[in-house]
Amino acid sequence: MPFAKTWTEELVAEWLQLNGYLVETGLPAGVTAAGGRYTADVVGAKVSGNMLEIIHVEVGQLSGGRQSVASLNNKFSQNVCVAIENYFKRKLGFVAGKVNYQKMYVASFWTKPTVNGAKQLGINVRPLPDFIQQEVFQVIQNWKRQPPHRPKTKGSIITLPESHWLLQLIDYFKSYELLR
Repeated sequence: MPFAKTWTEELVAEWLQLNGYLVETGLPAGVTAAGGRYTADVVGAKVSGNMLEIIHVEVGQLSGGRQSVASLNNKFSQNVCVAIENYFKRKLGFVAGKVNYQKMYVASFWTKPTVNGAKQLGINVRPLPDFIQQEVFQVIQNWKRQPPHRPKTKGSIITLPESHWLLQLIDYFKSYELLR
């Protein structure tokens, strides 16, 4: 997996991995009219039964009003989504079944009008504090309750995989009540 460009992209990638997704960061997903590339910040995919589940997450600030919403339209365009879907179908050998494609934006800064505009495009906008408190804390807790291996330690003592260094830091802060 390539390195995420920002700590928020890394956080999203680790969250998806702990949720059981195959994760790609900086996934090339199209070409612009000027010859540049569209890349998806973080995308996770997994097969559940006959369903391919894809979560496409972009990360950043939603502060520019109409410009931010227009930018989201490009990031989550039909062409980009189809390219990502086809990529994971090939990679996972998924030939038959349904696809559940979710679009999410984790915003480190946002304005209410821009969030509303994004929601009209079918994008689940998560302000970063809400994402951490509702999604990240929950996946850490769930993983510790039922880790995929059989550790000798249980509960709050168990540590996350060492490759998930950002989630480990958050868990450490939370465990020692360094976070509110």
